[in-house]
Amino acid sequence: MDITACRLRALREESKMSQQAVADFLGITRTAYNKYESGVIKPVRKLNELAALFGVTADYILGRNETLDTEDITNPHDHRQVKKYLSLSNGGKEIVDIMLNAIYEREKKSSKKSKPDDDDCDK
Repeated sequence: MDITACRLRALREESKMSQQAVADFLGITRTAYNKYESGVIKPVRKLNELAALFGVTADYILGRNETLDTEDITNPHDHRQVKKYLSLSNGGKEIVDIMLNAIYEREKKSSKKSKPDDDDCDK
């Protein structure tokens, strides 16, 4: 088995998650996720999501380094929140997704308004 497959399985087992829970988090089928763990395919499109979920770097998952650290999820609170999300029903996840997307978009727009336009710099 290749290093990526081995590390994904180890990370999932350390997190005490099922393949179905990881697949649900990624928005894919359990069969598709199983192909990542068996080494049939690499998780190219889902690599960053997997790294964030398990709190490691994408390079660690791919076997490019031995470092587990990531800047995305470094504190226990964030890990607990991800685990809570994964334990929700599909309906609960949909509600959280709607709220998260709305807050994210609002803050993105707010940060754009606080930055001066190029025209404002010419005045």
